[in-house]
Amino acid sequence: MTRLKKILNDKKMSQKKLAKLSDVAEYKISQLCMGKAKDLFFSTAQRICNILNCSLDDAFGDMKMKE
Repeated sequence: MTRLKKILNDKKMSQKKLAKLSDVAEYKISQLCMGKAKDLFFSTAQRICNILNCSLDDAFGDMKMKE
């Protein structure tokens, strides 16, 4: 289980709801939760973390991010 998926489970939030709140495609959220996303823009990661009230490290750990 990825860090992001664990946070979503702990907060009882669906991937669909996170996608809607963060304005990130459901497909991208799904890929992130499965650990299959190749990279992630820093601004996107920040938006997701702001909604989940967590740090970048909490949600994404060692994932490679683009500026």
